[in-house]
Amino acid sequence: MKKLLFTVLGLGFFSVAFAQMSPEEKAALKAAQKEAKNQMSQGVKLSTSVSTLYGANQAEIAKGEKANKELIAKNGAEIKKQSLEALELLRKAADSNLIEEKKQYELYKAMEDVSKQLLNPELNLAAQNQPFDTLTFAKAVDGVCDGSYGVITKGNKKDEFQKVVIANSELQMPKLMTYYAYLTQFYIMGKNLPSAAAALDKYAGFAKKYPLVADDEAVKNPQTPISQFAFNIYLTAYNAKDYATCDKYYELAVQYPDEQSRNFVLNSRPQIYKEMGDTIRWVQALKEVPKMDPDSEAAENAIQNLLSIYSHKGNAALDKIADELLATYPNSKVTNYGKGYSLFSQEKYEEAFAAFQKAVSIDPTYANAIFMSGTSKYRLALTNYYKHIDSKKYKTQAEMNKAEETYVKKYFREAKEHFERYRDLKPEAVSDWAGPLENIYKNTGEAAKAKEMRALLDKQ
Repeated sequence: MKKLLFTVLGLGFFSVAFAQMSPEEKAALKAAQKEAKNQMSQGVKLSTSVSTLYGANQAEIAKGEKANKELIAKNGAEIKKQSLEALELLRKAADSNLIEEKKQYELYKAMEDVSKQLLNPELNLAAQNQPFDTLTFAKAVDGVCDGSYGVITKGNKKDEFQKVVIANSELQMPKLMTYYAYLTQFYIMGKNLPSAAAALDKYAGFAKKYPLVADDEAVKNPQTPISQFAFNIYLTAYNAKDYATCDKYYELAVQYPDEQSRNFVLNSRPQIYKEMGDTIRWVQALKEVPKMDPDSEAAENAIQNLLSIYSHKGNAALDKIADELLATYPNSKVTNYGKGYSLFSQEKYEEAFAAFQKAVSIDPTYANAIFMSGTSKYRLALTNYYKHIDSKKYKTQAEMNKAEETYVKKYFREAKEHFERYRDLKPEAVSDWAGPLENIYKNTGEAAKAKEMRALLDKQ
């Protein structure tokens, strides 16, 4: 019978002809109406009592040093107790949808009032970095938002008294969204991820739930971006290895405009699947990163990871993924670098150099591509040395010197330009550039510089 009753109510009580109900359904409906009415009556009565206690407390506080602090504390505790009781009763009455239309303004006004009595003390404690009741604060935020919106939607602006109350609620309603921001942050700080997620969902869904304030600037462009809280939840979830929550908030978190935070989200998502041992999703996530920001640090890391993964599958697989990425992002420095890496792995150093230089043309400060440009030329010099420089091939020293100039020193000098540029960009990376430069300087007749490189390496 109870199931039938709620099915009927779900269709809309006022649209169902009472005469068509069975006697059992009528009796159940009347009992539910009576219960809702009593809940509202008791809630409103408690709300009035709370107002009286609050007024008494304010009068006592106004006495200054002569105020009875014990009485103030006692009244404060009673205000909280009665406000919570009132809010629970009023909430049940409102959720029943059985309160007649003309009484709903009174219900929501009482809900708004008792919620404020709960909200403000907890907010003051939080502002002073003192322990506070997060659960009470959460109930109060829901209550003041629903109460204020109920006042706006159920009030009568033709009534002079209600008109003033409605105007005040309309003024404060958009600002109430901020309380969900506070609540989200409180839960994040307490590492209560389920509650933080629920609070953030209410923050993000504020305009949808309260459409009359959706066009207000404070609602459309909240002071704290939703994406910032999503990132905070994502970060907390990642550290807790709660990867399901990371997945849920990834799309929002990655929109947070802080570059360092964004790179963290982009870098960490593939890592999540790697830690889970899900290779397929790991590779897919790596491929998704460049779509978000092709020239970001995260995209570079993702592409390097992809190249590393595919390099273990052979040159054909490596070249295929490099071409796939380059075709999708032809103007990305990172994908051009990736193609160069693939060609370099196949010992196609001239072609690799061209690809690395394309990356440098897109970003003249792209240190990795500059380093690999130098390395490509350096490898050409070494390869040519072993291929062409053999005293048995040449009749005279002059012929061999000419061959060295053509096949080796020319490439060493070209490599030098890029390694020196890399050194300027990465002076701290001594172990990367000092060794190649030492050998280059020896082969280009710059003994003093070669000695300088050796001294730097000896300090490492």
